[in-house]
Amino acid sequence: MAQTLKLEIFKIAIKPRNSREDFVDFNNLFESIDEDKDQAYQKFFSDFIDLFGGKFKSDQKKTKGICTTNQNKGTIRSINNVIDIEMWGGTIGSLQLIFNQDNADEEIGKIGLNEIASLPFYIKLWTPFDHSSGILMVQSYTDHTVSNLVKIIFREFIKSYGFTLNFSSFTPEAIKEEYLKNSHVYEIKMITDKVSRGKRALINPLFADEQDLKITVTVSGFKHDVNDFWRNIKGYGANKVIGANLDDLDMSEEAGYNIKAYYKDENGHLANVGIKNIYDISPTIFLPEEIMSGDTRHFDYEKIKRHTDRILEQIKIEIGYN
Repeated sequence: MAQTLKLEIFKIAIKPRNSREDFVDFNNLFESIDEDKDQAYQKFFSDFIDLFGGKFKSDQKKTKGICTTNQNKGTIRSINNVIDIEMWGGTIGSLQLIFNQDNADEEIGKIGLNEIASLPFYIKLWTPFDHSSGILMVQSYTDHTVSNLVKIIFREFIKSYGFTLNFSSFTPEAIKEEYLKNSHVYEIKMITDKVSRGKRALINPLFADEQDLKITVTVSGFKHDVNDFWRNIKGYGANKVIGANLDDLDMSEEAGYNIKAYYKDENGHLANVGIKNIYDISPTIFLPEEIMSGDTRHFDYEKIKRHTDRILEQIKIEIGYN
């Protein structure tokens, strides 16, 4: 199966280091770099490239590395408070052998312990001068992501200017609504990790002293429209969901439990929610085939830039940014 392109979105905010104040508008950061806005963005971008010094920075476990240089694509649009960055990233720390996929008998090369098989990754950073909420977008692949490392490096980079950077995962409402419209509920789980000693012993004496015991009851093999499912289930307790008495598992209104529902859309993409907020989903954001380069199956830089610009415009409306 070919790699597909995905997108992770994070809401970002800054405050002066060691400050107990609320988050501040991003002009505080850039005006500390240069009084001229365009020059401040240019300096920010060049400082970020210089941070790598032409070398890959790795995570703490030395399993992934990323880098960007002047050879990578990049766009500074200070008038829009946007920076687009292309980075290289991949796995490190283990010897890999290279074969032609049609011939597993003949090795044609090696990727050594200090070498990296890299892929291009796309980053979009929106830092509005007159707002305290910004956006970081990190593109990834089906089996390859560098988002955690990107966040670590950006946090350290912003710290060098005297600010603390905070992240929170973010899914635009339009993407949630589109997913819900095209998905169904296919599984539900009732979960408890508060099982009394007596109930643990009742299940099996072997578990009597296991204080961290967790019980999950799974119901699957069905397919229901999301709205219809919750219309029939909403307000019911765990016993009502499956019509069985689960008191022996300490699943009751008094003992407490969690209920999770699992969604799948028409393309097989998965998401899950808790019963307390049945529409608060965070489905994986898949990028369209149209932004791929046919030769490499990587992103086309200009196409992904335009596509994420459109997503950013939706986000601005959602957060009330004019």
